[in-house]
Amino acid sequence: MRIITDQKLSALTADLASRGADVLLISDFESNRNKNLRYVSGHPSDAHLLLFQDGSMTLIPWDQVMARQMAQVDVVLDIANFDRSYRAAVSSALRQKLGDRFTLEVLPNEKHFTVLDLQDEFPQAKFICRPDGADAGLIRARSTKTPQEIAILREGARVTDDIINLIRPFVEEHRGLKEIDLAIYLEVEMRRRGAEGVSFETLTANRDRSGMIHQVPPTSDAQLDLPGLALIDMGLWWKGYATDVTVPLIFGQLPPEQQAIVDATQRAYDKAISLIKPGALAHEIADAAITVIEQAGLNMPYSLGHGIGLEVHDPPFLRRKPTDPNMLKYWKPIVLEPGMVFTVEPGVVHTTLGGCRLENDVVVTGSGVEEITHSHVIQFK
Repeated sequence: MRIITDQKLSALTADLASRGADVLLISDFESNRNKNLRYVSGHPSDAHLLLFQDGSMTLIPWDQVMARQMAQVDVVLDIANFDRSYRAAVSSALRQKLGDRFTLEVLPNEKHFTVLDLQDEFPQAKFICRPDGADAGLIRARSTKTPQEIAILREGARVTDDIINLIRPFVEEHRGLKEIDLAIYLEVEMRRRGAEGVSFETLTANRDRSGMIHQVPPTSDAQLDLPGLALIDMGLWWKGYATDVTVPLIFGQLPPEQQAIVDATQRAYDKAISLIKPGALAHEIADAAITVIEQAGLNMPYSLGHGIGLEVHDPPFLRRKPTDPNMLKYWKPIVLEPGMVFTVEPGVVHTTLGGCRLENDVVVTGSGVEEITHSHVIQFK
């Protein structure tokens, strides 16, 4: 079944009409994944979807059985009837519905060669892709979750909390452990509790690797519990929805300059949480939290947070207002609304002292904010 509500679908097709677009092409294949396919049609992957201005949908999937079971569309075409040619199937659907003259909108991730093929097939058609087009409309739609989506995200968050609570006893029982030991253990425990897998590669970083935003490789065979600042950044898939948390780890007694990093991170986190409520502006919250870090003379070279949902990085995004004139052309402030679900993840990156990041998943409620995961600083003697 599709996830998008009837109201949001109507808004999406009305936007198509306002741009003069007769149809929107959404594609998801191995080389260009796009969760909008599942969001709009219910079909999870590997298909072309044509969403027409009148709200009707035609799906051209790789897996017919899956489409019959999961897609909520008007027409499902079998590429076996078109010599297994997606181009032929898409062209047939377009011609049958619209003839040879129409305006087709594509999303930014669409393959250039797919567009060229369709332009060859329909020389009288017009093709558009705009920064303020369907992609922006889908971002708006996916920025707020339905009660059913939030219920799934809460379930995943509870399992994620269970995994967080396993960290202390495992590390204390296995002193001298490697980064990869903790990663493997927690990933297996996610599976044991019903997770579909990790939502991204688990990052484990000891004191020598924690001073990067994202570690390469994500985990290593280096000893984890060396004195200093370490962290683990992890998440899981639960019924198709992602969680994402970062747990700061402290080994031993920190010198004042490292303790200052932890304290600034916690203050920035608390500041952000205190400001989240309906009507608040995302960029102002990001600016306030990052300013806390900067006023401590420290560096936070990334955004405050991002939405979670069908993707680990779903809309909305909590970033400072851009200063680049070209970026400002299409920038619009994000006003927080009930039903938005996103991460809050302030932190400090320091090349010699190490890094610290505290990340939880939160839901904007009717009156404020609810933290649905409960990551926290874990200190070991």
